[in-house]
Amino acid sequence: MNEKVANPAVLGLFGYGMTTVLLSLANSGIIAFDGVILAMALFFGGAAQTMVAAMAFKLGDTFGVVAFGGYSFLWLSFGLLNVGVFREWWTVAPEAIGWYLVMWMIFTIFLAIASTVAPRVLTFVLMLTVVLLGSLALANLLGIPALGLFGGVVGIITGGLAMYLAFAFLLNEMSGKAALPVGAPMAK
Repeated sequence: MNEKVANPAVLGLFGYGMTTVLLSLANSGIIAFDGVILAMALFFGGAAQTMVAAMAFKLGDTFGVVAFGGYSFLWLSFGLLNVGVFREWWTVAPEAIGWYLVMWMIFTIFLAIASTVAPRVLTFVLMLTVVLLGSLALANLLGIPALGLFGGVVGIITGGLAMYLAFAFLLNEMSGKAALPVGAPMAK
């Protein structure tokens, strides 16, 4: 029996995109960094993407497991780090945050390379995520606030593009045609 299975990437991309935009609005100085961002990071960025990774596992989608599972734990650890700082359970040095972001940037470089056989918009999202994480890492490591502001602007674009891709996947599936373009893969 061939039963239709939902595409969990739609939820995962919305979770990644919306959470990234919200945090990036704070990084760019447009809104304050507060509990709203932490709640979004823990639940839509973290918990929802964890569920998406589990669904991708069930579908045999290794890339989806690694990407959504990895970013779910990025958001969960980010949320926990900041809750701990707010509650004064611990302190976090800017240099440690910088290296934390470097590790996530390296993870994302590998995903970007692997994604070249997927829709082109996904590769663009991941390449922009590399720039986002790299600029925020350097802002923390070098103490250059302008790089954090730049990362915030790049993050708004990155998250918006991830939301576009999620909506394109959703609309294209529901309409049964390529209503919104997602781009041919860069590699075959």
